[in-house]
Amino acid sequence: MGTRGISHAAIVEDDGLLVGIVSVKDLARHVLELFEEAGTVERFDFRAALETSVHEIASRPPYVIRGEVGLNEAAEIMLRRGIGFLPVVDEAGRLVSAYTELDYAVSTMGRAEPARCYATHSIVMGDPSEPLIEALGYMYEKGFRRLPLSIDGEYYMATMSSILMAIARKPVEETLLEPLASHSTPAPVLEYEQALVSDAAEVILAVNERALLLLDEERLARAIVTERDLLRAYLGRGEC
Repeated sequence: MGTRGISHAAIVEDDGLLVGIVSVKDLARHVLELFEEAGTVERFDFRAALETSVHEIASRPPYVIRGEVGLNEAAEIMLRRGIGFLPVVDEAGRLVSAYTELDYAVSTMGRAEPARCYATHSIVMGDPSEPLIEALGYMYEKGFRRLPLSIDGEYYMATMSSILMAIARKPVEETLLEPLASHSTPAPVLEYEQALVSDAAEVILAVNERALLLLDEERLARAIVTERDLLRAYLGRGEC
């Protein structure tokens, strides 16, 4: 999921029956629950965290739709319920297709409205020195999948996926205590006044962070744009 820049995956049986949806937030919750049980970094059980079946931690039953549902109706459901993945199943419950926020990002490629009209202006900046496990807990608690950082006058982006990938690739105590900055990447940026929705969609579709910052003339971050904001753009839910 991290390497492909996706935040949800469907879990199906051999016959295609949909049995659950696993998200990056589900994975984060699982790791954090085990960490809370351990109480300390030294007692954290990496094997239990990493070798658990995704079926055990997935959202069950998943929220699904059946039959013919139009793009607008599906987008309304996703926005209303705050979900980024909406499966479509047949009468037997077999997975047929799914709507995702990235589908709507593709649909906004030709939109010429200002990106700032749909951006999220209440930016929460992360602490570059915060340990990975603490940052993961903070992001989960606040409902963020990514967290902008300011380091020496430059902007970076840390994500839930990058933290989870770090833990999975190097499952040792030291990894949990590494600073958040060490697993961040330079943040994609566009100009606050000039960027269009189509510009934002092009960037978000191209980067694994699925987010970008809008900077003003003084290079200060004024807003963040994510795939959820592009879903709102698709529906015309702007504030300009």
